[in-house]
Amino acid sequence: MHKGTSKPLVLLQEPFLGLAVSDVLAINALMTEIEQASVSMAAPLLRLCNGIDNEQEISLSATSLAWRMRGPLNVLHNWAMADDLSIPHRLESASLEDFINFVAMARSLAEAQGAPIPGRLLHLLGLAMVRARLERHVGLNPGIGLPVLHATVGLSVVEIAAVCGLKLTTVRNAVSRREMAHTREEGVPLDEALDWMVQRSGFLYSHANAACRDRRINGRLASDWLEKSPQVIAERYVSRLRLSLWRLSGNGRRIALNAEGVRNCVMLLPGIAVEDLHGLGLERLEDRSDDPAAEMHREALMLAPGESLWQCQAPTLRVLEALIDRLVCSDAAEAMIDACGS
Repeated sequence: MHKGTSKPLVLLQEPFLGLAVSDVLAINALMTEIEQASVSMAAPLLRLCNGIDNEQEISLSATSLAWRMRGPLNVLHNWAMADDLSIPHRLESASLEDFINFVAMARSLAEAQGAPIPGRLLHLLGLAMVRARLERHVGLNPGIGLPVLHATVGLSVVEIAAVCGLKLTTVRNAVSRREMAHTREEGVPLDEALDWMVQRSGFLYSHANAACRDRRINGRLASDWLEKSPQVIAERYVSRLRLSLWRLSGNGRRIALNAEGVRNCVMLLPGIAVEDLHGLGLERLEDRSDDPAAEMHREALMLAPGESLWQCQAPTLRVLEALIDRLVCSDAAEAMIDACGS
């Protein structure tokens, strides 16, 4: 292990970096490694434990071992790939320990025999351990209790590349451009890594950002949050503009955002007084009321001639929530004024 790097760097396989994670960790390819490792391990284990050197018993033992490893493999694979966050994944500690020991022994035996190591299984464990670290960091309880095998504060460039599906050179170049702070001893601080990774389309664990109100978000995470908010109602999706339209449940006011956006959460706010947007933490506030390039956006939002249109970015869930609250409260205040005036 290199100085300043964490244990998953030993597990994560550099030849897989930059490749689609779904291809690298295809379940059939992982099962093939399980079966190959079981065949390799069965004979030496039987000889060591029972002095057995019978081919039939070795074959049966290999089949049984591979079958036992199928269960934890499937659970760990689904969890590491973050396929469906609504489904709880549970793996008994004994089964998890058996699986980790199986992969570790398979690697050691392959190295001793000069055979190919089970690289995909190692890569799977490395990814799962990064997910567990990120979730613990943001206060989530990982569904699978993977052990903490290292004491570094941040993520290595290999870990970042692996969970984002990026080439190692891409992450190293980002560090060179100082897009993230990085030291040889500690890697990239977890908070900085999360803010950088969430802006990459291949980031597997963006739900970690959504668990923190002050971590950077993008259009996808904002859309997920709005879907769960009782204050807004999803109206429709405009595919040609890649915009999702939303309506405040109490007053019918519309807003729009880049629902598929990865880099940032960009919002369009029609018919809003700019004074209502001050002090919320919004970024890149821009008046697009008279922008000819925004004509299709005006049509999608069904704006009346002369109605204002502001564009901004909500950097965090805290800011997004504050914006929705402000829009609801400002309309409520206007309604009270109108009622008093009448």
